[in-house]
Amino acid sequence: MTSSTANAAMKAAPQGAATKEHTSKHTEWAVIAFLFACNLLASFMQSIMNIALDQVSTDFHVRLAEANLVIIVFSIVAGTIITTAASVMKRFGLRKVMLFGLATGLVGSILGAIAWCFPVLVIARVIQAFTTGLYFPVINEALLVLSPKGKAGFLLSLNSGVIGIGLAFAPPVAGLLITYAGLRALFLVPAVLAALLLVVGFFVIHDITPREERPIDAVSIILSFLGLGAFMVGLNEITHYGLPMICLMAAGLAIMALFIWRQTRIPHPLLDMRPFKTAAFSVGEVLIVLAYMGSVYLSLLVPLYLEGAAGLSAFIAGCVLTVPILCYALMCFASGKILGKHGVWPLVPAGLVVVLAGFIAMLATLSLESALIIAACTALVYGGIGSFYPAVKSVDLEVLPPELSSNGSSIHSTIVQVAGCISSALYVGLMSGMVESKVAAGATKAEAYASGFAHTLPVEIGLVIAAIALSFAFVKLVKRYALAHSGQGRTQKPEKQQHRA
Repeated sequence: MTSSTANAAMKAAPQGAATKEHTSKHTEWAVIAFLFACNLLASFMQSIMNIALDQVSTDFHVRLAEANLVIIVFSIVAGTIITTAASVMKRFGLRKVMLFGLATGLVGSILGAIAWCFPVLVIARVIQAFTTGLYFPVINEALLVLSPKGKAGFLLSLNSGVIGIGLAFAPPVAGLLITYAGLRALFLVPAVLAALLLVVGFFVIHDITPREERPIDAVSIILSFLGLGAFMVGLNEITHYGLPMICLMAAGLAIMALFIWRQTRIPHPLLDMRPFKTAAFSVGEVLIVLAYMGSVYLSLLVPLYLEGAAGLSAFIAGCVLTVPILCYALMCFASGKILGKHGVWPLVPAGLVVVLAGFIAMLATLSLESALIIAACTALVYGGIGSFYPAVKSVDLEVLPPELSSNGSSIHSTIVQVAGCISSALYVGLMSGMVESKVAAGATKAEAYASGFAHTLPVEIGLVIAAIALSFAFVKLVKRYALAHSGQGRTQKPEKQQHRA
C-alpha cells in the first residue's frame, strides 16, 4: 500500500464510521416514528366506541349499561394483556410483538365492520384489545430504551400528545361515520391503518433488546382476567341488580388479591410488584388513576349528554369534542417543556385545580342547557389533565431503576386500563340507572339523560378534590427521592427538575 493510499484509507475510516452512526440514528428515529403511529392506532381503536354507546344501544336493542360492554370488555382484555407485556416483550422481542398487534388490530377491525349481532361486535372489540394491551406498555418501554440522553421525558410527553391526537380525531371521525354510514363503518378506519402499518412494519421495526427464554404464567393470566372481569361487570350493573353485583365485585377483588399474591411467589411474575416499593411511583400511579377517570368521564358521558340531552347528532357531538381533546393534546406537548423548566411543582397541583374548576363550572352551568358552554368546560378540564398527566407519568417511570422500567411501564398501563374500566362501569352504570328510572317515571329521553349526567358530576368532583390533596404528597416524595439520588444516571432529571421547583 502506498503512502497516499494509506493516508486516504485512514481518512476514509472515520468517515465510514460516522456514516454508520448517522444511519443508526436515522434508523432509531424511524422506529420511534413508527411506534408513535402504532400508538395513534391503538388510542383510536380504544376510543372509537366512546361516542357510539347511544347508537349501539339503539342499533342492537340493548340497555345503555349493556352497550357499555363494548368499552368494559375492551378494557378488561387490554388490562389482562398489559400484565403480560413485559414478559412477552422479553421473550419475543419488539418486532414480533408489534407485528402481532397490528395483525390482531386488522382482524378485529374487519370483524367489527361485518358484525351482524351484538355478541359479534363484543368479540371484535376483544380482538382489538390485544393491540392496545400490548402497545401501550411496550411502546413506553421502547421509547425509554431508544430515547437519546436526557430526552426520555420529552419523548414520553410527545407520546402522550400523539395519543391525545388519536383521542381528538376519534370523535368527529366516529360521529361522521355513524351519522352517514352506520355504526359498523367505524371499524373501517382502524382496519386500513392497521393494514398500512403492517406493511411498513416489516421494513422498519426491529428488536432493540436481547430476547430471553422467559416463561409466561398461564394461571396469572386467568386470575387477572377473571378478577378484572368480575369486578368491572359487577360495578357496571350494580344499579340494576344490587346485592348480586356487590358479591360479584367482592369476588373480583378477592381474585385480584390472589393474582397480586401470586406475583410475589413465582420466579417469573407477569407483573413485578417491586416498583411499588418506590413511594413516589406508588403515589403517582394513584394520581394517574384519578386523572384518567376524569378523562374517561369526559370521553363517555359528555357525548351521551350532547346526543341524548342536547339532541346533537353523533357527528356534531364529535366535532364539538374535537377542540377540547386537542387542548389535551397540545398541553401534553407543552407539559414536557414545562416539566423540564419548573419541575412537578406547581405543575401537578395547578393542573388539578384547573380540572376542578372545569368540572365545577360544568355543574354550575348545566341548567343553561348550552352545548357550547359544556364544550368550553370540557376543554378546560382536558387542558388541565394534559398539563400534568404526562409529567406524572414521566417522573413515575424515570424514578425507577432501569431494570424495573419495563415492569413499571406494564404496571402503569395496567392501572390506566383498570381506571378506564372503573370509571366506565361506575359513571355509565350510574347514568344508565338514572336514565331508566327517569324514563319509567315519565320523563323524556332528553330530561332523563340530563338528570343522569348531573347525577354523576358530584362523584367526579369529589375524586378531583382527593387528587389535589394527594398531589402535594407526590411533589414532596419526588423532591425527597431526587435529593437522595442526585446525579445517579436516570434519576438525574427528576432531581434537576425538583431543585428548580
